[in-house]
Amino acid sequence: MILSKKYREVQDVFSGMEVVDGAGVKLKRYIGSPYLNRLDPFLLLDEFRSDDPKDYIAGFPPHPHRGFQTLTYMVSGDFEHKDSTGSQSRLSSGELQWMNAGSGVIHSEMPIMKDGLLWGYQLWLNLPSEKKMSDPFYHNYKAIELTFGEDVRVYLLAGKFQNISQKNWAPYPFLYIDVRIKRGGVFEFDVQEDLNSFCLVSEGSIKIQNKQVGKSQIAILSFGNTVKIEALDDAVVLFGAAMPLKEPIARWGPFVMNTVQEIHQAIDDYQSGRLVRRKATDI
Repeated sequence: MILSKKYREVQDVFSGMEVVDGAGVKLKRYIGSPYLNRLDPFLLLDEFRSDDPKDYIAGFPPHPHRGFQTLTYMVSGDFEHKDSTGSQSRLSSGELQWMNAGSGVIHSEMPIMKDGLLWGYQLWLNLPSEKKMSDPFYHNYKAIELTFGEDVRVYLLAGKFQNISQKNWAPYPFLYIDVRIKRGGVFEFDVQEDLNSFCLVSEGSIKIQNKQVGKSQIAILSFGNTVKIEALDDAVVLFGAAMPLKEPIARWGPFVMNTVQEIHQAIDDYQSGRLVRRKATDI
């Protein structure tokens, strides 16, 4: 059966917020800011991009997490991941790291470069209540490059797209793509209708159903089964869509649970050295 097309439209547009995190890394924060606190199940979305080592060289020294997943995508540059259990891995250009913090990890993310362009994104994905104390894991893998004519190149980062399957360790439907469109190009694709979605414009400007979205802006889209992006300039667009959990959220810094009591327990576990219960394994 052929379904009629229902185009997603732009509901809201927010500009990225300049923040400093870790040991002094300059970021643009799109989700997790006072303007856009979350987009269920997305908790945070940061873009780090600079060719000035002073903006990133200090990295992210050891810090804890519990109750969610992180997905780090390196467009350019090299990072090293280490955690409190002795696990260690390197993340390079075109690669991703999916980490399930679950019941608890303490890890660091440090650049393995003294100069050059460091560019990437980190997305936080909430976990449903029954998975928040799941065993931690991590895995590095490569983006899948796809081309659509001369004007469009897509890097499939997570989920199923155009009948091609990429990794997805989220416990719900999730699609994540990096779209490069040349000026004047148009790209239309299908997406599951009931997923929350966003379009982040890192370069250039685009139009979605006659609404313009410019550089360093994120658009929150309505529900629908089709997305149509028109490039007004050469554009780099990060698109994400996932099933909302519709669960209560209690959040304090690096811990995201369902109740305040669970947050207090996470803080107590961290302060008493009991946060890490199981080794984060490479799956």
